[in-house]
Amino acid sequence: MPHGPPSSLLYEIYPRKCCKQDTYALNFERIAHELSETILVNKLTSNRPIRPPRVAIICDVSTGFGRDITRGATRFANLRREWELCTETVAGQAIDVLPECDGAIVGFSDSDVLDLVSSRCKRVVYCPVTINIDKQPAVRMDDHAIGILGAEHLIGCGFRNFAFYGWPENGGFDQRRYEGFMSVLKPHGYRCSSCQFPWPPWSGRLTHNHHPQLLEWIESLPKPLGVMCVSDMQAHDLASACLTAGIHVPERIAIVGVDDDSLLCDAAWPPLSSVACDFKRMGYEAAKTLKRMLIGETLTREEQCIRLPPLGVTQRQSTDVVAVSQPDIADALRFIREHACDPCTVNDILRAVPVGRRWLEMQFNQLLGRSPHDEINRVRVDIAKRLLGQPDLSLEVIANMCGFSAVQSFNRTFQKAIGKTPAAYRRERQPRTV
Repeated sequence: MPHGPPSSLLYEIYPRKCCKQDTYALNFERIAHELSETILVNKLTSNRPIRPPRVAIICDVSTGFGRDITRGATRFANLRREWELCTETVAGQAIDVLPECDGAIVGFSDSDVLDLVSSRCKRVVYCPVTINIDKQPAVRMDDHAIGILGAEHLIGCGFRNFAFYGWPENGGFDQRRYEGFMSVLKPHGYRCSSCQFPWPPWSGRLTHNHHPQLLEWIESLPKPLGVMCVSDMQAHDLASACLTAGIHVPERIAIVGVDDDSLLCDAAWPPLSSVACDFKRMGYEAAKTLKRMLIGETLTREEQCIRLPPLGVTQRQSTDVVAVSQPDIADALRFIREHACDPCTVNDILRAVPVGRRWLEMQFNQLLGRSPHDEINRVRVDIAKRLLGQPDLSLEVIANMCGFSAVQSFNRTFQKAIGKTPAAYRRERQPRTV
């Protein structure tokens, strides 16, 4: 009789055969063989690499928010190195050949893309920015808070007349941003006119067929006027229409957008102020949520929709003004904005705006709290701050571009206004490796 497990154990495994003594050895050998095969299989499979989850990041990288969402998501993924990223689909170019994926992060606005991703990816986290969708789980911006910031910024510029370039009747983020905007204006007793026609499709935006209707609405409103646009695309569109129609921005109409897309904002004239949104964090939080889903965690109702607060308002020239009803002062401010870096002097202003020097000085100090000369230097310094972000430009070149006769004069004026030298300001704003 070979040694082996007790007959009671064998009976549990082979109850019909263990009733006879002569089958005991046969059953024991069979069990030993099966166990040895299981051990061998486990040993072989334990040495095989386990395929990491395949994750697609599908964003429109032609936009600033699309690039930042992608950066945030890939940062999370690369810190852990647990995913196989489908980067070939990141721009939406190869979406038709999207492979089967374990998960996806989507910041793309096309409905066909959303449907295709849903059919090929087991788990999806949405990052709606320029789209009105209620799919969950999602990481989105706090649209109500965005509207609040836009209103506070325009009120701080001295405006008392307001408009909202969006279509609140469309619902979604248009409505939420408008409601946030109005929640600040109403307690002050201010009124606001909202756009009464929808944002045109891409073909209409390029041809500007809607501009006559847009300008008719804008020109009917009292000036000076502070306008909040639902996104930087609408802000750029409005600035373009105003430039064509000869409506001065920001003296007559100040414009603030949303998203702080540097390409769109700097491509407009004048450059656009915008509510900055933390899209890198949006991508990071979306990846963090997706990881939880991939390991089988259940999201609570609150975790199904994460709302991120805006970062603040990045001020550029489109709102860089104190709203004044005095036309001569508005003309003087516009002249300074357009010619400060020529360079120009107070005498140049007086040649363009035929008023007395003393009167001009008094009005500037009363309305702005600074002299015309100080306003010239303020505009120069603001332009210099943007140029300092370009590492290929030397301080000498920047000083010359901003209308300073020498680097020493540039350094003194900049340090007096900012509290640090141009070189120190540039060092502080260099990208940092995380």
